[in-house]
Amino acid sequence: MKNSDGNRDDRVISHFGGEWKAFNYLDEERLSEIQAQFDAYLAPLPEEIRRKTDLATGDFGAGSGRWAHFFLKQARELWLVEPGLESFAVLSERFSKEPRAHLLNQTVSENDIPNESLDLAVSLGVLHHIPDTLEGIKAIFAKTKPGGYFLCYLYYAMENKPVAYRALWKVSNALRTSISKMPYFARRVVCELIAALAYLPLARFSKLVEKLGISSRNIPLHHYRDMTFYVMRNDAYDRFGTSLEQRFTRAQISEMIALSGFDISTLKFSVSEPFWTFSVRR
Repeated sequence: MKNSDGNRDDRVISHFGGEWKAFNYLDEERLSEIQAQFDAYLAPLPEEIRRKTDLATGDFGAGSGRWAHFFLKQARELWLVEPGLESFAVLSERFSKEPRAHLLNQTVSENDIPNESLDLAVSLGVLHHIPDTLEGIKAIFAKTKPGGYFLCYLYYAMENKPVAYRALWKVSNALRTSISKMPYFARRVVCELIAALAYLPLARFSKLVEKLGISSRNIPLHHYRDMTFYVMRNDAYDRFGTSLEQRFTRAQISEMIALSGFDISTLKFSVSEPFWTFSVRR
């Protein structure tokens, strides 16, 4: 692993290593639980890219390889970049016998993917956890070939939500700051409790509300209404266990894309959750 990258936080990397060891999605049943979520991430990509089956694809911050599993189906080669030792071990278990997969225990900003080689660069739920998100986007730009696409999901700043919704998030963020400082076992226990006592009830309440013909879009955690408890447990740990989390407005994302060199005229945001998943062409 390269250690000269200034755009890294070893504590965050260690956290995610523990996460993907606990929630590895190595069996088909678990993968089927996130198929709909993966399809939602793909929404901003042009249809012709989604149909191609010979893409050179790079997954930056691949984690356990849960999303890479789906991208492999349309890739002639798949570059998987993951800095964490524990998560890289899970990634290796999944792809070590796959000849199209190139496994790199390296970082987003410093890795051995050839410059201008990728038809599709992907980073889903990763770049908001690194110290300099713009630097990460610029690094991905360098690996994307002219005409290639970048698909990305960043935590959004909830600027399209009511004031009360955002105020509740501020409370949860204060909790995250405290929980992330706990030892691993205590952190896991607290996050499991949050999943059971907050995620699950709010998700099921949202599902009930939808069945009554009422929109649940302003109920916190409503987007988990059709997801399994396993996914909620994973995401609760992802959300509350990490020491570094950044959130971006749509305007801030647009600015970073323009500064990184991508063709801003091709920037397309998802109009439904997860906000603000986007695609852009180099």
